[in-house]
Amino acid sequence: MNYQTLKGMIENFIKTYKCPGCGSSANDSLVDIIGAAGNTINIDIECPNCKKHSMIKAEVAQIDINNINIAKDKISHIKNILESIVSTKEGKETKIQETIQDSEIVNLSKDLKSRRLKVSDLFGAEAEQNSEQN
Repeated sequence: MNYQTLKGMIENFIKTYKCPGCGSSANDSLVDIIGAAGNTINIDIECPNCKKHSMIKAEVAQIDINNINIAKDKISHIKNILESIVSTKEGKETKIQETIQDSEIVNLSKDLKSRRLKVSDLFGAEAEQNSEQN
């Protein structure tokens, strides 16, 4: 992973992170890079308010979006789920609206496995759909 990608990911985590326990924002002095290898990074973020730790694992993936075949209704459904979790409005503070239920994650995982896809493939397909609309 190159330096600019790593730096951008960490800055984005700090900017968008909200503690799942109390909703507080993070600051860079409480972010520790636990490890980085290849395209993967592991980060520990400590909440400055309640001191709860969150472990984040992120991976940069290259996806060939030309070979993805997912129904548009599935993409729209996933997009709606993600939008219901976090909404941002022109630089205003991010607010948590609801959480994803375990059953939703399990169902999504089963659906992806049956189609031999990864979660990252969904975002690539959505990007392709958006570029086709423009």
